[in-house]
Amino acid sequence: MKRSLIFATIILLASFSFNLYAQPQATPVKNQSSDQPYKIQATKITIGNPAYAQKVLWAWKYYDNNTLEKAADLFADDIVATLPDGTLIKGKDNFIKAMQEYRSSFASVTSEVAACTALKTPDDPGREVVTIWGMETDTNKDGTVTKVHLNEVWFFNKQGKVVEFHQLIAKDTPDKK
Repeated sequence: MKRSLIFATIILLASFSFNLYAQPQATPVKNQSSDQPYKIQATKITIGNPAYAQKVLWAWKYYDNNTLEKAADLFADDIVATLPDGTLIKGKDNFIKAMQEYRSSFASVTSEVAACTALKTPDDPGREVVTIWGMETDTNKDGTVTKVHLNEVWFFNKQGKVVEFHQLIAKDTPDKK
């Protein structure tokens, strides 16, 4: 009897210790509850295809190098883009042309990336999103320098083409002297 009691005690203690060190079960994060002030459209966001983030990083590099034509295959023919000043651009050719013209107005461009990630949701299975944050330093042809903080959102379709693009900019605060 003593042996059975000791054996039962060991099993009980072992089960408690395993529970203490066991990893908790991963539960999906819910970004929607009854007390939220807004209805959130995408409720189950997960990490998307990292290849899309890589494509966006290369597009940034091509823009910096003034070789944006290298990224032309990345965009769908029916892309829709919104720019920080409210400009709406429709169509791949128009988008590439506008970006090349704008980039050509600078002597040089240097970007720094703070974060870049791909996201997806079953709420919109036909698209994945890449969001990128960074800083762009533009040197004008007269030598003046402007720094801006960028936040861009790139929507990819199932064919891996960018169908929607949004860019937000905040001017950097000037250096204090």
